[in-house]
Amino acid sequence: MAKRDSNFNPIGGTRGLRSRSGGITDWQSADCEKLKRAICAASIVGGALRFGYSRDGGAYAIGIYGDGEPYTVFVKPAEDIDTYLDDITDLFEGIKDDKKPSANSL
Repeated sequence: MAKRDSNFNPIGGTRGLRSRSGGITDWQSADCEKLKRAICAASIVGGALRFGYSRDGGAYAIGIYGDGEPYTVFVKPAEDIDTYLDDITDLFEGIKDDKKPSANSL
């Protein structure tokens, strides 16, 4: 039987591992209001977000659905996760604005 990694969490996999850059990836460090805004912006246009970690736990992983083909953005702990959340919110708010009927189409 394989030995379990001491950082393994059966619910969330391996989390909070130290990356090579020395930072720690932990979603608790993200601003909860920015997380909420990103989730709301994605869901209102029929999109979705998936939050996790890279396989080695050294980066945040954000799956983006609803902007063409699904893709995953990896954010290193040395980068500002809140800035990425703002960018995702702006992305989906732009999609929402593009879907609004114009005054000329009424």
